[in-house]
Amino acid sequence: MNPRWRLAWLRWLAVTAATLLLFNLFPQIDLAVSAALHDAAAAGLERFPLGQAAPVQALYHAVPWLGRLALILALVLVLRRDTPPRPRRQATAVLLMLVLGLWLTVNVGLKDQWGRPRPVEISAFGGLHDFMPAGQPGGGCERNCSFVSGHAATGFALAAVGLLGTPARRRRWQQAGLAAGLLIGAGRVLQGGHFTSDIVCAGLAMHLCALLIRQGWVLWRRYRADQHRHRTAQIAK
Repeated sequence: MNPRWRLAWLRWLAVTAATLLLFNLFPQIDLAVSAALHDAAAAGLERFPLGQAAPVQALYHAVPWLGRLALILALVLVLRRDTPPRPRRQATAVLLMLVLGLWLTVNVGLKDQWGRPRPVEISAFGGLHDFMPAGQPGGGCERNCSFVSGHAATGFALAAVGLLGTPARRRRWQQAGLAAGLLIGAGRVLQGGHFTSDIVCAGLAMHLCALLIRQGWVLWRRYRADQHRHRTAQIAK
């Protein structure tokens, strides 16, 4: 493996391990943040009053539709024969990120399997279930659970627009995706729909998919270049 890729994978593993260790050794981080936003005297959704603000609610309802729109637009650009190369690459990366990252990894692989109750569902904040630290499977939730945040992952997916571009373009879109994911994730924490660790781990999960997509594309380009050189050599003979 290329040393640069090895370093990227080792960095992701180290950050992910450190993040899970932190939130498991100090679960009070998650509890303290959510407790600061919780109103014990209120009932129902009003237990997290800041999450009922109109901008937070608008963002919550808009994000899934924006994700669906991005999926449809990316699919159209990929399937159209007259799509220019750069938009086609961008659309391909977005499509892969939404399908492999948001749907398969986040929704199917994590949210429906881990069982972590959301803040509004745990007994500390008026719910019925016990608190579960980040990354630990089990809990009272059966599907569409707290670990990790699908809304935040949709925001982080914005980084895919620059994923197959130049280093400068990748950095710009990574920054945009990071900002979008954290902003959307903050709204979900305000609503009591997710813990802080759910947002951070959503970013790590989507970054994992970005690494896979980027490396797969680089290997594919290398394979195509090798094939071209082989054909050219055959013709020269």
